[in-house]
Amino acid sequence: MSDRPAVTSSWPARLLICYPPHWRARYGEELGLLITDLLDHGRPAVPMAADVLGGAVAAWISERGTGMTQRSRGALIAVLWNWVAFAAVAAWFGHDLGSYPTAIEAQQMMVSHPAVPDAYHLLMASGSVGVVATAVAAIAFAIDAAKHAWRQGRRSTFVLMAVPLVVAAVWLGGVRLLPFSEHTASGLALSVTWLLAGVAGIAVSTQAVVTVVKRSEFSERTWRIAAAAAAAVVAAMFVATGATITWGVVARTSLAHPGDASGWLVVTAILAVTTVRAVLALLGGRLEPAEHPAVA
Repeated sequence: MSDRPAVTSSWPARLLICYPPHWRARYGEELGLLITDLLDHGRPAVPMAADVLGGAVAAWISERGTGMTQRSRGALIAVLWNWVAFAAVAAWFGHDLGSYPTAIEAQQMMVSHPAVPDAYHLLMASGSVGVVATAVAAIAFAIDAAKHAWRQGRRSTFVLMAVPLVVAAVWLGGVRLLPFSEHTASGLALSVTWLLAGVAGIAVSTQAVVTVVKRSEFSERTWRIAAAAAAAVVAAMFVATGATITWGVVARTSLAHPGDASGWLVVTAILAVTTVRAVLALLGGRLEPAEHPAVA
């Protein structure tokens, strides 16, 4: 085109290099022609350059906001799934650790190996931090999701938000009312069935939360709260994994007959894998370049 030299020769048009690359690929030529046309019709170059730079700042802010939102959404969902799996396994393992091996061995280890009870308490404390951080983020997300659902008239969002509460109420109610017993075949079968039902309920509840996060819009403050909560959760997972490893190593080396280590090894592997995945998701949400729409 004959106008291309004029576009590249005018110095205000050269400032288009300040715009995001995908923006220049899609709109750069048109805006360059517009700048040249305005300059040819007497528009002063300095105010024009100021407008170009102002537009570049706005383009970068807009891109960063959209990109971070999308990356944050995916990263938080990945952290959530890994945290749910981590918390379920850690809660089951931590419940069994509360009694330690035996009362006599526990007393001996507390004196000779204080790292064993310390690791247990650290596991419980880090788990509590993760639960509190999750609750804080959940409240912020629930408020924004409810507002968005109300504006959009999406009643299904409220149904999805109620799923975790209903599942928890039904499962805990069953724990109190159903006749569980380890001394009869029927009681043991009922216990195992209800445990599996709880695992399924956790998966269904998590999927409901993920669906709400995907279909709702959230404020910048909520995203900041969620990012801080995700960082706290990942840190808690890291500490809890280290505490579990420490507990197992010290406890097994301090006992004359430590028993089978397969359970501890499986739990440690699950905690380590979910922690690494959560860390990678969190870092990926911060460092991965924003996705851009395809150029028409």
